[in-house]
Amino acid sequence: MVYFCFMAKINFHYSNRGIRILSHVLFWIIYILFFYMQYIFYSKDVDSSSIMSSLLLTVVVDIFAAYFTVYYLLPEFLFKRRYFAFATIFLVSAALAILVQRVLLYYIAVPYFYGDSISHTKSFWHINPFYSFFNIYTVVSLFAVIKLMKYWYRNQQLKTELERKNKSSELALLRTQLNPHFLFNTLNNIDTLITSDQAKASDAVIKLSEIMRFTLYEASNDRVPLEREINYLENYIALQQLRLKNPYFVRFENSSNCKGMTIAPMLFIPFVENAFKHGLKNVVAPGIEISLTCENDVLKFEVVNRYSNIEEQNKDATSGIGLANTRKRLKLLYPDKHKLEIRKSTGIFKVNLSVFP
Repeated sequence: MVYFCFMAKINFHYSNRGIRILSHVLFWIIYILFFYMQYIFYSKDVDSSSIMSSLLLTVVVDIFAAYFTVYYLLPEFLFKRRYFAFATIFLVSAALAILVQRVLLYYIAVPYFYGDSISHTKSFWHINPFYSFFNIYTVVSLFAVIKLMKYWYRNQQLKTELERKNKSSELALLRTQLNPHFLFNTLNNIDTLITSDQAKASDAVIKLSEIMRFTLYEASNDRVPLEREINYLENYIALQQLRLKNPYFVRFENSSNCKGMTIAPMLFIPFVENAFKHGLKNVVAPGIEISLTCENDVLKFEVVNRYSNIEEQNKDATSGIGLANTRKRLKLLYPDKHKLEIRKSTGIFKVNLSVFP
């Protein structure tokens, strides 16, 4: 199996390499044919084979200039912001390319390919550097633009893939941090109920199993049906109420009518968990009020609980981690598609979350 995977990698590598080589060869063939057709059109008195021979000879200079500029000067100097060194080496290489092109044209192309059709009375140094530079570096610029576009496209793909992986990793981490930490308390409460109220204990076990199933299997999905999220909240609230004496301490109003809506899993539970963890228990019912509504495809979630400044000062330093992580998760999942308001006033802690799925 390892051998076949290794051979598949090798074949894939050579396949990609072959495609790259072929694309480069096609680029230069198209380049030569373009100028060949242009010279044929404007120089009808010159033999076509002479034009092709001359092009095949001088294209060597263009290829050298293109690859030297794109694969050496750009990555080693320009991309590293070594501008002075780039400009210096670029000008020197350009002068060398112009000189080599002149040697090839003056000593080989004109006497051997064109013969008497072109006058050879001008001196070797009778050069128009601007025309020669334009002649060579037009194709170099085109080659560089294609390569830079390829680099840009590849970098965008890598950036997108990296962002996707980072987002998945961060969401996975935040999701584990947001999972409710009430398992042991619930098990202790169920253990107590077994001797006093077996029917209630059985119902609690079923609710706990549904919560665990949701956490283990459905919470790993990007989206879940809103009904499943509501059922998760109801089970969580029911299990939390096992340790409360007043069965009416929590009021959960669900008037959501968003049929078929899906949301990110475990989006609301951190606020409910925070209300149970930090809310006062010795207040007149309802001590915790939760509401979920849906208006014009906007999901509105509200949690209200009572708190004490004195008790808050005695809480551990990690008390705000859950809400901070929830903010991060909302920014990742619903950028510009949510509104979160958290307010404290006269012993009331209120959370308002609007989501536009």
